[in-house]
Amino acid sequence: SVYSWVHKHHHRQHTPTRGNLDAVNVHPFEFIAGEYNHLLAVYLLSNILPCHISAVVAFIAIGGLGASLNHTRYNVNLPFGAYSVKAHDVHHRLPQSNYGQYIMLWDQVMGSY
Repeated sequence: SVYSWVHKHHHRQHTPTRGNLDAVNVHPFEFIAGEYNHLLAVYLLSNILPCHISAVVAFIAIGGLGASLNHTRYNVNLPFGAYSVKAHDVHHRLPQSNYGQYIMLWDQVMGSY
């Protein structure tokens, strides 16, 4: 499976604590693919709707902040279950759950929450 070759290395740490250091501790292919997915999202959206450069910078910065917070022990939550560091923490202990990076909406819909 792709998991054993690419993402499994990231899950060797069951309880990440070092923020950005743990967030970027991934296979080089995964890092490049993840970064280009963000840029692809910006490119596709900007071809449908005009995007100000500050919105693009905010999107990239908030994504980086979220990824870093997901790999800390801080208890950060947004209202209505929109975001929780603990959800990603569970994903590190049980890799078959909580696939969402920032929100768990699709995990709740598909039963992997």
